[in-house]
Amino acid sequence: IESTVDDDPARPPMVDRAAYRVVQEALTNVAKHAPGAATTVRVTRAENRTDVLVTNARPPAGPLPGGHSGRRGLIGLRERVRLLGGTLLAEPKDGGFEVAASLPHDAAPGEPPPAEDRRSESARQLERARRDVRVSLIQAIAVPAGLFGAVVAVSGIVFLVGWYGSELPGADYDRIRVGQHRAEFASLLPDQQRLSRPGRDFESPSPPRTRCEYYGTGRTVFTLNYTAYRLCFAGEKLASKDLITEDEVIRGQRDPGSAG
Repeated sequence: IESTVDDDPARPPMVDRAAYRVVQEALTNVAKHAPGAATTVRVTRAENRTDVLVTNARPPAGPLPGGHSGRRGLIGLRERVRLLGGTLLAEPKDGGFEVAASLPHDAAPGEPPPAEDRRSESARQLERARRDVRVSLIQAIAVPAGLFGAVVAVSGIVFLVGWYGSELPGADYDRIRVGQHRAEFASLLPDQQRLSRPGRDFESPSPPRTRCEYYGTGRTVFTLNYTAYRLCFAGEKLASKDLITEDEVIRGQRDPGSAG
């Protein structure tokens, strides 16, 4: 330790005591966290102010393992300096650490630091941990909810496109005749079929060995009861046409030659 201390018998006792505590706390921290590091102590007296500067170099063996302390001593020291109207700066410098205090000989107490600065490091860490937990909780709820909403929105769009893109106008349905080849009226059919199907209790049996297609009737999605046009084909020939509805089963036209 290299030290230079100006002596001034006229200095106020409170200032003298505060300067002593600054040096004491700074050297204590050097002993704890940077043993063996070269340290310089400067206590400079001016007419109306005392300046204290304690600087230590990088420790010869490197930083000690383990976490840093909460520096509660520096927090209490900062409050002592504030009550004298002075300032305290404690921060890393050039691989080491520096503590600097300016102590006026005749000044009113300075403004108290923000509440965040007055709390201990452990209290700040606890608050940060709580904040991280709150953020994680919000993310755990908001992210799945957002993904679910996106899936529902995309599914709804796909459903609506399929619903309105599979409508067969009633006039075109009436133009279709049982026994026609599919190519004769293919231009009247929508590009896609109705994805939803009626319940078994509401659908009349289709002719044997036929495949059926379902198209919308123009009802809106807000209609609770299902309804659709059903066209059943034996090969490429239309074997039957029906209006399927949950209001009642309405039989359509059927080709007698398609049975069996």
